[in-house]
Amino acid sequence: MYLVVRRGAVEELDRLGELAGAAAVACLRAFADEPAVAQWRPRPGKVVLRARSPAQWERVLAEPHAGDEEAVVAIPPRRRSERGEALTKLQAMSTALAPPPRDGRGPVTYALNPRAPMSTGKTLAQIAHAAVLAAGDEAWVAAGCPARVIAPDEAGWDALTGAAECAGEIADAGLTELPAGTITVRVLRAPTPP
Repeated sequence: MYLVVRRGAVEELDRLGELAGAAAVACLRAFADEPAVAQWRPRPGKVVLRARSPAQWERVLAEPHAGDEEAVVAIPPRRRSERGEALTKLQAMSTALAPPPRDGRGPVTYALNPRAPMSTGKTLAQIAHAAVLAAGDEAWVAAGCPARVIAPDEAGWDALTGAAECAGEIADAGLTELPAGTITVRVLRAPTPP
């Protein structure tokens, strides 16, 4: 899957992470019947690219996609050889963004591992994996996948281990920036009211 971010659309990792996660979930649902999606699921890689100019963004929007057309869209999985000109002309997302807060909660919260420093693009890809993990909650998906991104310190991260609010973890495959098995994101769910 390709996540494409429009340069300058969003300057905060918290908000861009929420939008990237929602775009990934929307893409998988919109293109669920595509054979490429079924082939992708066993090894669900995500590549995050940046559209630097309005012309690049327009070419991206001409591709089949899902997401927020003002900031970030997800393009269904395809082989690298099938990317087409719209994607091959784009660069990896590496733009520095305003960091997320150390704490806070949303209906779903993506907590980033402070011991696993990642590029912006890698961070967004890991958040998108976390959103797909959380997407079994139909009410959350119907609400547009509202979420927060937080960057706890090491003590805050450790306190989330085994916490009741921790609904899952994303373990990196080890193909790019981190060793295989590194936990990059913890998915936290707001407590359900009694």
